[in-house]
Amino acid sequence: MSAGPLHPLEVLYLRQWRRQMAAGQREAARDSLLDALAQEPNLPRVHVALARMRWPGPDYQQWLAWFQAHLSPQVYLEIGVEYGDTLRLAGPGTLAIGVDPAPKGDPAARCSGPVRLYAQTSQAFFAAPPPDSGLPGRGFDLAFIDGDHRFEAVLDDFIGAEALAAPGAVLLLHDTVPLTADTAGREHRTGFHTGDAWKIVPCLRLLRPDLRIVTLPAAPTGLTVVTGLDPSSTRLRERRAVIHAAYATLPPDGVVAAPQHPLALGLNEPQWMARWLRQARAQ
Repeated sequence: MSAGPLHPLEVLYLRQWRRQMAAGQREAARDSLLDALAQEPNLPRVHVALARMRWPGPDYQQWLAWFQAHLSPQVYLEIGVEYGDTLRLAGPGTLAIGVDPAPKGDPAARCSGPVRLYAQTSQAFFAAPPPDSGLPGRGFDLAFIDGDHRFEAVLDDFIGAEALAAPGAVLLLHDTVPLTADTAGREHRTGFHTGDAWKIVPCLRLLRPDLRIVTLPAAPTGLTVVTGLDPSSTRLRERRAVIHAAYATLPPDGVVAAPQHPLALGLNEPQWMARWLRQARAQ
C-alpha cells in the first residue's frame, strides 16, 4: 500500500480530521474523510485513517505477533515477504520460511530465529517445495498469505499452502476486508489497494464447509483465520477454472456495505480469538 507524497487534499482533510477527533466529533471526522475521497479517490493516508476508524483495536501486524506468541509454531511459512516487517515477528524458536520473488533489503537480518528465504514466485515454490525448507513431510504450523492480491493468485496460494499444512495448522489470509469499492477491484488504481483478495472468504465458506473460518476486522484490510486444513483435499484444485469464472465479476459493493455475513466477521479482541481458536481446533 504505497503512500507516496502527501496530496494537498490529504494535508487539508487529515488536519481537519485530527481536530474533530480530538474534540470527540467522530461522525464529523468520518464524514471529513469521506468528503476527501469523494473529491479524490486516491488518498492512501485518508484510506488508512478511515480503516482505523472503522476497525478499531489491534491491527494486522499486532495480530500476527499475537498468533506467533499464542501458537509458538515450530515452522512458519510466509508468502509475500517484502521488507520482512511481518517475517521478523516469528520467535527465536521458530523456523521462518519466506517466499517472495523480489524481497527488499535483507529481510532475514531482521529475524531473531532461523530463516530460509526463497526469492521465487509462490507458484514456483508450491510446484516444487524445496526439500531444504523442511516443509515436505513436516509441514507448517502457521502460515500467512500476503502475496499477489488478485483472487486467483490468493486461491492458488491457499491451495498450495494447504497441501503443506501440519496437523492443527492455522493459516492467515491478509487483505480480506474491503474498505471501498474503488480499493477492492482488480485494477490497481489507488495507493491503498486490497485487490479482490476478499473473494477468497465467500469462496472457501461455500466450497469448503469442512474448514473453520473467521475474519478479524483488523485495520487496515482485515485478517482471515482458517483452520481444519486438509492437505489431501483436491476440491479447490479440481474446480479452479469454474471458480475463477464464477467469481471473476463478483462486485465488492455488497461486501463493503455489509461485510458481516459473507466474511464471517469475528471480534477484533484477543480473548475472543483465543476462545474461537481453541474451539475450532478441537473440532
